[in-house]
Amino acid sequence: MKAWRIYEPNNLKFDEMDAQPVGEGCVKLKMLRSAVSQTDARIYSGKIKVEYPLILGRQGVGMVTEVGEGVTAYKRGDRVAVNPVTSCGACAACVSGHPHECNHTLTYGEQEDGFMRDFSVVSAEDLIKLPDRISDNDAVFLEHIAMAINAVGALDLDKGEHIVVYGATLVGLILAQAAIYYQAVPVLVDMRADRLELAESLGVYYTVNPVDIDPFKKIFAITGGRMAETVAFMADSRMRPGFALNYAAQGGRVAFVGWKELLDETDASIAPVIEKRLKVTGVGCNGRNMQSAVNMLANKAVNVEKLVSKEVDLSHAGEVVAEYAAYPDKYLKVPVKI
Repeated sequence: MKAWRIYEPNNLKFDEMDAQPVGEGCVKLKMLRSAVSQTDARIYSGKIKVEYPLILGRQGVGMVTEVGEGVTAYKRGDRVAVNPVTSCGACAACVSGHPHECNHTLTYGEQEDGFMRDFSVVSAEDLIKLPDRISDNDAVFLEHIAMAINAVGALDLDKGEHIVVYGATLVGLILAQAAIYYQAVPVLVDMRADRLELAESLGVYYTVNPVDIDPFKKIFAITGGRMAETVAFMADSRMRPGFALNYAAQGGRVAFVGWKELLDETDASIAPVIEKRLKVTGVGCNGRNMQSAVNMLANKAVNVEKLVSKEVDLSHAGEVVAEYAAYPDKYLKVPVKI
């Protein structure tokens, strides 16, 4: 088995490893795709602390080659995606049969070995079957689509409402598309003109670049002076959330969306939370809505093909991880073909 394994910051090696045995309740996968993510880049640069050595790659798509004892839902030849967030199996929520409320979730490629390798053994409970109409490349976006669905639910986004998506990040671009699917009106704010052009090509018709125009005035005009009922701040946008709060209507709903490891420190003022009596929530990746993400992707409700920056073979994935760490804005998503 070959895998990209990190031993310390900036020390990533393409290792030859022993094959893994297939235990009870597990399956062996011939990996078809992984992807280079911001998590990989931050682990490589040392910004996210992990236990070394660790195989990178939080997204995984594979084909079942072997099933362990007790596995009946999957068979050899099934094509599946792996839920990147798995439950610990030992906390009170897990023991009581509510693994999605786990207090100690583990993430592949961060607390558990990831999928930047040719074969992997995982619990059958972490798998999602893929319909033929979803390509391997598209399937690496399922976690991001699920997070966008989480945000829509957390904000209780309603038909006809405006949602300011603050940050044209990967999840931000998907969330703006999801908002249209749910018949809401997204307004995407970002200082990167190329990202806004991409959003417009995806059907997002309201985009705002603070470099060119006062966002408050533009959003005031778009909403007829009411401002936005909902605001979603993208944790990895590297913008100041205090500004995003200003675009919320009185009594509006605000969500901070993303992975806590990617939330940069800010000096944001939270005064608008009090002044406007805002309802604020946090939205992360908890493993929920992966099946809903499959359905949305299969029905072409979101376009992820345009979000692929480039594709690389497994043997070159390490080079892209290092490049991504040095230039965080260079890529949106880089699928790794295995």
